[in-house]
Amino acid sequence: MLTGAYQARIAGSLALAVLLAAPAGAVAATGGSADDSWPCVQRLVPEIAAGVIWTGPPLDQVTVPEDEQLGQLATDLAARRVSIEDAAKRVQGYAQTLPPAERTARLSALFKRALAIVNQDRSSLIGGIRKFAQGQAALADKINASNQRIQSLGADRLTERETMMAERDWDVRIFDDRRSSLSYLCEQPVLLEQRAGALARMIAGQLEATP
Repeated sequence: MLTGAYQARIAGSLALAVLLAAPAGAVAATGGSADDSWPCVQRLVPEIAAGVIWTGPPLDQVTVPEDEQLGQLATDLAARRVSIEDAAKRVQGYAQTLPPAERTARLSALFKRALAIVNQDRSSLIGGIRKFAQGQAALADKINASNQRIQSLGADRLTERETMMAERDWDVRIFDDRRSSLSYLCEQPVLLEQRAGALARMIAGQLEATP
């Protein structure tokens, strides 16, 4: 028989699986997305819309030139390894090299390219989180099935029961270890949203700056 403490542990572990499989309305009630495949409390924003954060010219009217310097700078600005402070210095330095007649177009193109890269990164992260959630739900189902099977085994099948309990315990350990990673994973798309907003402000701020 399972002890009461162990049963409680299993119940706690499987609670996440219930959330992962919850109907859309239940997730939305926690402040999350209406997408029932999304396991995070943070609201899912599939793509960062430029109009929400960008105050410069409409980006659908901006053409990104074939410019190696601009492309590399946009890549660096979008990279999380580059601090926001460093990014601001790079944007200011780049803006100061631009002829006044090209300043608005080039800076707008810079942000358009950087935002596209950020959105690509977020899309990959979101896909990874969904895959993670699916794996957790599948593992929770496996644990639940193992529990039912263990409970159904008679005293004459003690060896099989002990083997199954050992396998179940290993699955629970994996589930718990992975569960501890979920909060971190869910924060990553939000951090990229914040980065995109910061880039929008710093680049737009250079549009009217004195060369």
